[in-house]
Amino acid sequence: MGDHPRLREFLRSYPLRTYKKGDVIIFQAEAPRYAYVIESGIIKAYNLTINGDEKPVAFYKPGDFFPAAWVFSQISSATFFYEAFTKTVDVYCVDRSAFVKYLKDDIEFLYQSLTRQVSEELSQSMHINALQQSRASDKLLYILHFLALSTGSVPKGHELKLSINLTHQDLANLTGLTRETAAVELNKLKKQGLVAYGPGKPYSLYLDKLSSLINDRYLQELTVPSGPIERR
Repeated sequence: MGDHPRLREFLRSYPLRTYKKGDVIIFQAEAPRYAYVIESGIIKAYNLTINGDEKPVAFYKPGDFFPAAWVFSQISSATFFYEAFTKTVDVYCVDRSAFVKYLKDDIEFLYQSLTRQVSEELSQSMHINALQQSRASDKLLYILHFLALSTGSVPKGHELKLSINLTHQDLANLTGLTRETAAVELNKLKKQGLVAYGPGKPYSLYLDKLSSLINDRYLQELTVPSGPIERR
């Protein structure tokens, strides 16, 4: 939002709240009180199964707003849980009607918002594609590709670092695998030189090797040309 002074001026009229990692900002089935615009940090949206298993569906970064379907009056309550994923998250709490009016008045920001939604649709399609893979190794391979495109930093050569710190359990939740299976398969990918990671460090992916292992010609070519999918 630093390159959009008009938006920043609008947001100054609304409270900026800080949440700690693990704080739930919106509960599933809750009627949201505000349109939330992220200033810093990352928000995780997820569902819970009947057994209490967490199933992440999206990650939101600075400049994103949520829950979009509620903001545009498509739903009356939240479809998912929205939780602070990083150490701290700062979000603006904006009146929904005022935010929608602002969107209509600011064509540049409206276009940016449309671009974000298109990127989100692409990300969700890639996530679904990853879940449809039959082998555990392929599920992880495709989910890493999805994360590289949706949350990665600008690559240095063939190396790209994810902007979010993920645990084996996080990747297991994203793929529907057990933590043990995810850990074993990730270690195999690490030995192949496709991914590098360590305690407290974000994952680094090597796009040349990643693309060569993906069994889909179109997805092989869907890499990061100059940075991750634009989400600001």
